[in-house]
Amino acid sequence: MLRTIIIDDDEIVTFLQRKIVTKCELDTDPYVFKDAQQGLDFLENESDQEVDYLIMLDINMPKMDGWEFLRKLKMVKNNERIHVVMVTSSIDRKDKRDAAEDSHVVDFIEKPVSARHCSKLKGISKLSAYFEEG
Repeated sequence: MLRTIIIDDDEIVTFLQRKIVTKCELDTDPYVFKDAQQGLDFLENESDQEVDYLIMLDINMPKMDGWEFLRKLKMVKNNERIHVVMVTSSIDRKDKRDAAEDSHVVDFIEKPVSARHCSKLKGISKLSAYFEEG
């Protein structure tokens, strides 16, 4: 089973991403956190060890940005069950290169997230098994 977690400090963005994720059937009820530390706390203390997670992670956030979240994610138990999509308004090529070097990152999406992005996610090799009919 794959559950979706949306981490973004912008309420409008999280509202829209939740709608898209639900409509595209990535997850019927995604978790939403307005700050990266809340997302880490959930993964460390409340996450189900039998469930894999897809995190839609904003890069630019106050307190803890997406890069710091990725560094701290490596300390989370069973972190190999966590897949991250970097979601950003940044068009900085360095961000894209850095994301590609992280083993947890499966995709890099420029905001806003669309139904087309969700369809693409379902086809990524690390994620496609979760969406096969059967």
